[in-house]
Amino acid sequence: MDHLKLEMDYRKVLDDPGIDGVMICTQDHWHARMVVEACYKGKDVYVQKPMALSVEESEAIAEAVRKMKRVFHIGTQQRGQYSFRQGVECVMSGRLGTLKRIDVELPLNNPDREWNVPSIERTPDPKDFDFDLWLGPARDGVPYSQLRTHWRPVDGNGKPYARIPGQNVGWLQIQDYCTGNIGGWGSHHMDIAQWAMGNAGPISVCCDKANFLTGRMFNVHHEYHILYKYANGVDLHCTSRKYSGLPKGLRSNGGWGVRFMGANGDWIWTSRGSASVAAADRVDTAYKAKADFWRALEANKKELIDGDPEKHAVRNPLKGHHRVWFVGMRERKDTHITVEEANVSTISCILGYHAMNNIGRTIGWDPVKHVFTNPDDQKKLYSCFERPQFAVAPIIKEIRKKAGA
Repeated sequence: MDHLKLEMDYRKVLDDPGIDGVMICTQDHWHARMVVEACYKGKDVYVQKPMALSVEESEAIAEAVRKMKRVFHIGTQQRGQYSFRQGVECVMSGRLGTLKRIDVELPLNNPDREWNVPSIERTPDPKDFDFDLWLGPARDGVPYSQLRTHWRPVDGNGKPYARIPGQNVGWLQIQDYCTGNIGGWGSHHMDIAQWAMGNAGPISVCCDKANFLTGRMFNVHHEYHILYKYANGVDLHCTSRKYSGLPKGLRSNGGWGVRFMGANGDWIWTSRGSASVAAADRVDTAYKAKADFWRALEANKKELIDGDPEKHAVRNPLKGHHRVWFVGMRERKDTHITVEEANVSTISCILGYHAMNNIGRTIGWDPVKHVFTNPDDQKKLYSCFERPQFAVAPIIKEIRKKAGA
């Protein structure tokens, strides 16, 4: 294709025989259906995170990719960043001894404030904006509002409404369309944490603190503390930024990332650039120019992160996160992030989301069989709401027929 073509309906794109692969960068609640349907139509797929909002959706994606022999990639760019890869490989190499604890710190969702945008506006002409198609799998019968759908709402004169500094688009704050930052940023940092443990999933998840936004529409979580337990004895504490309940010496001073700690107290911290320890406790690393704050890789001993690690994880052999997908399409092979690994990371975030909505209750999980250990949880938490005409289950049934399963 040598020209740009715009389509309002994604299904026309999937029906185009001239398209080999699709990049899915829509609002979160559409990801799973589009990935599964794209696989069914014979397209290779790149999807932004989080790739699913339920265990059922996440499992469906993994099945669809393999049964239809598609090349899959996901927007977890951190696996290609030196700070994360080096930190993970140092942990994998045993430099911390026995891994005992992991702290995952995520950004906060926005505070209890919303744009000064009407909650109900006139529904646009479907030729300009198809609100029903925008809702897709999500609940219908809700009033149209730019607060729900748009990144930068404007009034009748085309003038932008007043916006809270740092405020995200509405659908990133509404549980009908997302799982909040446990799914958004958690897809990055939980992936890094579990990558260092061989992509192991948790055996139980419990949240002892969580509060939620209480705006007109916004209702995702805000501050929280979730405890994940793993079969190897590791406890993972997933917290919102600046959570005050961590032991002294482990509290953040403003960044977010992943901290690995050994049984002897040694630690390695890795992030996109913010340190989380007092300046007096930091070692001299390559980020000395901004040693007061911006450190993407830290440790309590310099030798813990120096040099080439003894063990290597699967690395992106190319420059650029997207290029490896294009090469994978050409050579018909996996990228450095498999759909199975993405599935484990996605499910771990979904379990945390459910834990926040069931404060104080431990949710058991079998990371081998990928089922809830409590049958009642399996019934209640396995799936999320999907309008039937946009659900993943019918497409998976067709894929199984097509693949002869």
